[in-house]
Amino acid sequence: MTALMRSASLAHYADLATSVGLEPLDMLAAVGLPRSCFDNTELRIPAASVMRLMELSGERSGEQAFGLRLSVTRRLSSFGIVGMLARDEPTLRQAMDTLTRYLYLHNESLSTQLHEAGGVAVIEQVFLPFVHAGRQSVELALGALYHTLCLALGPQWQPRSVSFMHPAPANLAWHRSILGGNLRFSQDYNGIALASSEMDAPLHSADPVMRQQVHQLVHEDLGHSNLSVRDEVVQLIMALLPTGRCSADQVALHLGVDRRTVHRRLVTQGTTFTEVLDQVRLEQAQRLMGYGDRKLSDIAPLLGFSSLSAFSRWRRCQARDGRSAEFAGTV
Repeated sequence: MTALMRSASLAHYADLATSVGLEPLDMLAAVGLPRSCFDNTELRIPAASVMRLMELSGERSGEQAFGLRLSVTRRLSSFGIVGMLARDEPTLRQAMDTLTRYLYLHNESLSTQLHEAGGVAVIEQVFLPFVHAGRQSVELALGALYHTLCLALGPQWQPRSVSFMHPAPANLAWHRSILGGNLRFSQDYNGIALASSEMDAPLHSADPVMRQQVHQLVHEDLGHSNLSVRDEVVQLIMALLPTGRCSADQVALHLGVDRRTVHRRLVTQGTTFTEVLDQVRLEQAQRLMGYGDRKLSDIAPLLGFSSLSAFSRWRRCQARDGRSAEFAGTV
């Protein structure tokens, strides 16, 4: 099933593309998107095509910070009705909870997860693997999150860190001017860290009456997601793997059904939980190992393995079954 997103994701794209020497309509045609994307913000377009457009724009223009530069135009209104609802929540924590819960109405390929420990909150952003989100798309999403947090916490606010899974670009000038100096690359996640206490900062613009009205509008849109059961399971597996608690039972619990129901629904789509789990692990492992500076002992827990030896056995099984020649070696 194709993950979709609102064409509002391309707002201001044409202006930036033109400024770096690209022809916007030619770029749309190159990835199979209609020119009406620039005229209508409510079209539902393939997320994978948007991801490809971002990467292609960075490649053809030579602008390594293309996605990040586009992010400076993002506000809560960019998220449509979901942004309207988040804007009127009483605190930043509740606003982020709303964005996390309803983000699929804006972008079915992206999920936001909150992790807290030791007084530090990390807002992580995770893309579905099959949309092939690259550097530009990741930086666009994280930049948009950063600007959303600045709107809530004030223009002088600075995060504890902004982390990217991909390596640093050759030139960090745009990154430092837009995101500040607390940048980390080749990390285990894409996300922003801040103090947990800041999550409870009040949103002074909140309007409780408007919040109630927008809540009603949002609930009218529920159930319209284009995600299949398999895609929902993929999202949950990606979220649960690093916790070490990724199992069919845990996924079923998050979906509000029992394990047998998950199994039955996946079988109707021609797959099983184990097959989906292995595929997600394979894609994540290839991405993490592809950066070249990751130790296998660091990668193993991110894929939900309790030990390096367990990861090693799994790699050998993947190679033996012909799923990946990269895993032919042993740890």
